[in-house]
Amino acid sequence: MDKIVICSAALLNPEGDLLMVRKKGSSYFQLPGGKMGPGENREQTLVRELKEELQFDVSEIGTRFIGSHTTQAVNELNTVVEGHIFLINLTERRPFAAYEELEEVVWISRHDWKSYRLAHLASEFVIPKWLSGDFDE
Repeated sequence: MDKIVICSAALLNPEGDLLMVRKKGSSYFQLPGGKMGPGENREQTLVRELKEELQFDVSEIGTRFIGSHTTQAVNELNTVVEGHIFLINLTERRPFAAYEELEEVVWISRHDWKSYRLAHLASEFVIPKWLSGDFDE
């Protein structure tokens, strides 16, 4: 079985909604972020991926590492994904557009999250923490 290592963001707006993205050709929504590049640390990967996917620079924004989780990848056969997840609390609601390999970007709420087909990393690790209020500081 193959393994990929990614860094992703649980991006929350002031209302507590969670940003999810869907890649081109995929039916699953996942956290913004992506695979670590050669020689990158987790934070560098997160900054690069969010710039590529969302044109969003988080290099000057506070992030908080909330944990790692390993599960089955949804878009790659016979592959597990090891995800390192960071929390980013935005101070204002902002629109995001899809760039690079993204097809769609949505804010999901605690009321409508079940309407989306979510990748395992989000559904197994992030969603339970988000729903329980573990992200609240």
